[in-house]
Amino acid sequence: MTFISMCLASVLLAFGQQGGSARVAVVDVPAASSRYARTADLEAQFEQQRLRFNEERNARQQRIQRLGQSLQEELKPGTPEFEGRRKELAMQEAELQWFVESESQRIERALAESLQVIFTDILAAVREVADEQGIDMVLAADRLPEEPAQNTAQIRQQIVLQKVLHWNPRVDLTEMVIARLNERYRARKLTSPSGAAPPSVEEGSELLDRPVRAGAPEGS
Repeated sequence: MTFISMCLASVLLAFGQQGGSARVAVVDVPAASSRYARTADLEAQFEQQRLRFNEERNARQQRIQRLGQSLQEELKPGTPEFEGRRKELAMQEAELQWFVESESQRIERALAESLQVIFTDILAAVREVADEQGIDMVLAADRLPEEPAQNTAQIRQQIVLQKVLHWNPRVDLTEMVIARLNERYRARKLTSPSGAAPPSVEEGSELLDRPVRAGAPEGS
């Protein structure tokens, strides 16, 4: 028996010992995330950051290329001007490397923060809906991707990650959770002074309007 199965069995046993029956429901977390309006807004913000990163990186690379070309074509090796230009070239190359590394790390941190924000919003909405529906436990019900796995390791991982193998549609809270997420998000955007993305569904949670669901910046 897996660790998760043991934990679930223990919880269900505890409910049984208390003389009541646990009401269990499921939520498709990936579906809730992808259909949450805030996810699209954060993705758009990330896309703008990615474009600005690429523009700045490409501009720096072009300056370095022009500097290197002028070094080879216009200056004589061994002269003070040549050495000065070569030192300037080395400094710009080091600055480019630092820019790419530091900005990539910053964007990666922002991505992690945004994913945390989305999941925090989903958890808050799940708790609200579950309380309203009298649900004692909500399980994450993921579905296998429609696209076939590319190799044995990939399909094995997908199978292992499945948390709930079967559920009756009547215990699926996904649509109600998505509706609650977007209802709250729209309402908070309307009351926000500048129409910016609002704080998390959970009162008091920190606003981290950063990019979501994307990798490190790539070239154009």
